[in-house]
Amino acid sequence: MSHTNLLPTLLSPISPLIILCILFFSLVPKKSLGAVNPYFQICSVPKTCGDGQAIRFPFYIQDKQNSSCGYPGFNLSCDNNGHPTIVISNNNYTIHQIFYQTETLRVSDSAFSNSNSNCIPSINNISLPGVRFDLAPNQTNLCLFYNCNSSAHESWPPSEFYPSCYGENDTVLALSRQDPKLISNVSMECKSSVLAPVAAYGGAISIGESLRNGFVLKWKATNCSICEDSGGYCGFDNTMYHFQCFCPDRPHVWNCTNTTTPLGYLPGQFFSLEISFFFFW
Repeated sequence: MSHTNLLPTLLSPISPLIILCILFFSLVPKKSLGAVNPYFQICSVPKTCGDGQAIRFPFYIQDKQNSSCGYPGFNLSCDNNGHPTIVISNNNYTIHQIFYQTETLRVSDSAFSNSNSNCIPSINNISLPGVRFDLAPNQTNLCLFYNCNSSAHESWPPSEFYPSCYGENDTVLALSRQDPKLISNVSMECKSSVLAPVAAYGGAISIGESLRNGFVLKWKATNCSICEDSGGYCGFDNTMYHFQCFCPDRPHVWNCTNTTTPLGYLPGQFFSLEISFFFFW
């Protein structure tokens, strides 16, 4: 029986090329062939309630956006007028403007959205959870007094009273907390009172308009700018309960770390290929 000599075949010029191709494809990073992280795609598209405001981290719209695209406690809803709303300490507030760069938002009690422009609804004192929101500085507090007796009407000029939204003959006594005419016994002449912050008051802006324009809140959540500047989208891991930066390859702790070299090779791969080529050639 004759035996075929395989040595010339193994030493032929084509063999090193075959081995080189095998090494080349085995060293190509797997991530270059992988799919884009789904959360990167989901959170890259901001949503809106209809008023044109882009809702993105730390906020997310329930039933419209994945909760992983927002921060715990920053879930929003949409009202019938197309405005985003947020519940804070069981009170519903309409969001008029979100300022992402300064991490602030202007809100007003949603009761003003359900009333006409000529009356003041019954609202509650604002109670803020310090872990998420604080009042922004340099704002004015208005005192609203409800169900005042005849003595109050005799003590205060008619211009200080505004029609109530819940009674044809009811009125609301509205004063600035800094008003020098404000005296302590006014609370004894009215059944209830509320302290309402407003962002702007005075001059041509009336008390009613100030209340409807609302006040400014400063939110507390992980800063998103470092992640966004690196090309990622901010999110939150609700299972592990920590911030995440969603990047094209995978979630990162803080930002999208760019370790990709030209053609997707890792450091040292060109050197390995050259050694393999000369060795087998």
